[in-house]
Amino acid sequence: MGGNHRIAEALLNIRAVALSLDPPFTWVSGIRSPIYCDNRLLISHPDERNLVVNRFVEEIRHMKIQPDVIAGTATSGIPFAAWVADRLNLPMVYVRAAKKEHGKGKAIEGHLSAGTNVLVIED
Repeated sequence: MGGNHRIAEALLNIRAVALSLDPPFTWVSGIRSPIYCDNRLLISHPDERNLVVNRFVEEIRHMKIQPDVIAGTATSGIPFAAWVADRLNLPMVYVRAAKKEHGKGKAIEGHLSAGTNVLVIED
């Protein structure tokens, strides 16, 4: 069975996929759908999460432009960015949903230089 089929099966096995026709789910984008996949559940399931992280790594290694840094969006993208960056031995940063209103007022945490190729992981 291919990697994508194994991931789909894993998501079903951990009950990350939910169906509801009435009412449908509303996604952050505003789209209403009878299907919702809660990828956050993967963080609690090491075997299933490794399938996803390994697939990310495989895809990244086949990209024409290799990233210098892996970025995760707050909050769901952060753990996946950390795991992928670790596997690829690359630096990692994360992007806040909104700039901090205290301290240095950063929107991006970690070291990021201009001209860096960044791959962003978000849920």
